[in-house]
Amino acid sequence: MRQMKLLMVEDELKDRLDFKEYIATLNTTLGYQVDFYIAQGESDGISLVQKFDFDAIILDLELHSSDGDGFAFLKKLQQLNLTEKPYILVSTNNRSMIVKENARKMGADYVFWKFKLDYSPKLVMEHLCIYFEHRINSDKISGPTLVVEKLSLEDDVKLQVSKIGINDDMIGKKYVIESIVIVAKSNDSDINLHKDVFPLIAKKYNKSIGSVNRAIESAINKAWCITDDSILSELYPAVVSGSKGAPTNKEFIFYYANKIKDEYKG
Repeated sequence: MRQMKLLMVEDELKDRLDFKEYIATLNTTLGYQVDFYIAQGESDGISLVQKFDFDAIILDLELHSSDGDGFAFLKKLQQLNLTEKPYILVSTNNRSMIVKENARKMGADYVFWKFKLDYSPKLVMEHLCIYFEHRINSDKISGPTLVVEKLSLEDDVKLQVSKIGINDDMIGKKYVIESIVIVAKSNDSDINLHKDVFPLIAKKYNKSIGSVNRAIESAINKAWCITDDSILSELYPAVVSGSKGAPTNKEFIFYYANKIKDEYKG
């Protein structure tokens, strides 16, 4: 069973209870053993960091009902000169991009906005799980004696979209995979998603073309919400032109289809 030692620095009782309840289900259903510690303020949080080696910290930036604030915590964390820095995930109700950038400069690895409708313990923990899975897999492939068995095209697509955060519980995952496979296998340079690809998938699953399109868009947007920026930049280096900060369906599907084609040439 995979292990994660996690600290939450949060002054809001409801948030603490919500995370504690959700993490209890993680320990029983998703194969993670999470050792969960809670601090209500800056000083308690720093004391716990000095005692334990945490893999990750969920840090509320405001801490209005307790001592200190998130920025003071980040500053003191830097002064500890830890041998191995925990992954710092900041949560905040402050909408300022300047605040977000300052948090990143002070050592935060990722920032979640609490005011967003989809913010939840599930979203945060999915983000952490994806990050640690990626780190574990990166460590595994660094050894000189690794033997890699070539995957089938379909399995390769499944692996690559999973790495970027499109999870099994997303309805659009199977549509994303099948769309990429269809485009990758096609010899038609003018293949069109809405005319040639989505109708095939819609017919197979007895869905409308619009519902297939929306489910794919939702899966891609969710992945860009829960996956760390550094992982997205590494796994999806293509330019993102969408106004939402995530690739459009066409950009995402054709990027991976072309990538798979290049890998399987010859």
